[in-house]
Amino acid sequence: MKSVKSIALQLCMVGLVLLCITGVGASQVKAAINPGNEIKYNIKSDIFLEPKILSVFSATKKDDVKIYYYDTANKDFLGADYNHRLRVYKGSNKIDITYKKRFSNTPLDEALTITKDHGFTGNESNYKFEMDIKDGNHTFAISRKESLKETSKVSFDAVDTNAAKKLILENVPNKIQNWNSEDWYNNTLDQAEVYGPAKAITYKGNYAGYEADIEVWNYQGDVMIELSAKEGDASKAAAIEKLWHDKLEAEGYLSDDQRGKTAFVMEK
Repeated sequence: MKSVKSIALQLCMVGLVLLCITGVGASQVKAAINPGNEIKYNIKSDIFLEPKILSVFSATKKDDVKIYYYDTANKDFLGADYNHRLRVYKGSNKIDITYKKRFSNTPLDEALTITKDHGFTGNESNYKFEMDIKDGNHTFAISRKESLKETSKVSFDAVDTNAAKKLILENVPNKIQNWNSEDWYNNTLDQAEVYGPAKAITYKGNYAGYEADIEVWNYQGDVMIELSAKEGDASKAAAIEKLWHDKLEAEGYLSDDQRGKTAFVMEK
């Protein structure tokens, strides 16, 4: 009887060990950083007035937005691949602050290694890991969006620069603030000024069988229209990138100017 109990106990112990091993393995798989993909193309603004946007993309209008960026006069944040963007919405009390860290001209494997060295595991549900795909460039980026309520000094009607910077500092994620050093981040933000606002109208639609976002940006007399799609699978994203490029080019819709939205505002 004791022998039977001993064997049963040993089997239980083996089962617990296997369960722990399986659990660790599942955790490690879950913890892998698997970036999504956002495919972006600028289309010709002289062709795409609102009626054509609604028609070509079977689009519906979503939001009227103003977008502000914050950086120093020397663009120290941008030079270090940081991006701070504030979006305020017409007819809504919601505002969004997006913190982004990009890895320009960095291979994905190297970017992921650096990201893990800064404490990221892939389990961070409040961060987005994504490949920005535009003009043939594939750039890994980490971003986090904080959705807040407008204040008396930060709203669609008016944004006070110091009040906006205070909100950025109060809500900055620790991993972003400490990427270089907290002192460097805080001092750089303290010296930051505003770039913008750009005014934008956003739409939801589809193109060539894929869901699409369309954003029409106006800034200092210039207009930029970006067509984009999100896709989790890298091979499918590559297929969309090629399909859209070839179709946009064949239809005469593809713009010669393939700048990103940040550059559109900050490189004026």
